[in-house]
Amino acid sequence: MNEEIRKKFGVNENQPNDWFETLYSESNDSGSGVPWANMAPHPVFKTWIDKSTAPEPGKTALVIGCGLGDDAIALESKGYKVTAFDVSESAVALCKKRFPKSKVEFVTADLLKGISSWHQKFDLVLEIFTIQALPPKYESVLIKNVSDFVADQGQLVMITEVQTPKRVFEKGPPWLLNHDYIQSFESHGLTKVSNTSSLDSEMGEEIHLTVFKR
Repeated sequence: MNEEIRKKFGVNENQPNDWFETLYSESNDSGSGVPWANMAPHPVFKTWIDKSTAPEPGKTALVIGCGLGDDAIALESKGYKVTAFDVSESAVALCKKRFPKSKVEFVTADLLKGISSWHQKFDLVLEIFTIQALPPKYESVLIKNVSDFVADQGQLVMITEVQTPKRVFEKGPPWLLNHDYIQSFESHGLTKVSNTSSLDSEMGEEIHLTVFKR
C-alpha cells in the first residue's frame, strides 16, 4: 500500500484501528474490497496445519485479527476449541454470517489494549500479518500482548513478511517487520522452535513462518 491507500481508508498513526472498521463495513461476505481476503486459510498456514498432528481433546486456540474467519475454521476443523477476534465489529459480523454452524467464538477485541482475562490461556496462538498492519510505534506493545496469550507449554504460530529497511509510518501499510522480531518475542518468555522462510512470488517479499513455545 502507499500514501494514496492511507488517505483512502483514513489510516491515522494515532488512531490506528479505525481504518479496519472502515474497510470491513464497506465489504461483504465475499470479501469485496479487503486486500488480504483469501476467502480460504492463508496458504502458508494451511500447509503448516495440514502437516501438524491433531491436538489432544480440549486444546484451545486463539486467532488474532481473524478478518473473515477462514484460519479460525481451519483450526476448528483440526480439533481445537477456537476463539477468534478482530478489532472490527463488521469483520466479526461477517465471520458469523459466513460460518453460522461453526462453534468458533468470534468476538470483538483490541490487541493494542490487551485482554487480561486471556493471560496465558491458549495452547495455540495464531498471528498472521496483524502486527505489520499497525503502525511501527506500537510494535513493542503488540508483541508483548501477543506473547501474553500463550499458555505454559503452549505455542505461537506467526506468519509475517520481513524486510531490512527500518519500519517507518510513511512506508506503509503494511509495515513489514525487521529480522529482530524473533528476539523481541523471546524477551517475553517464548523460545523459537522453528523458522522457515519463502518468497512471495507476487510481492517479492520474504515470508516467515515462525513457531515459538513457552
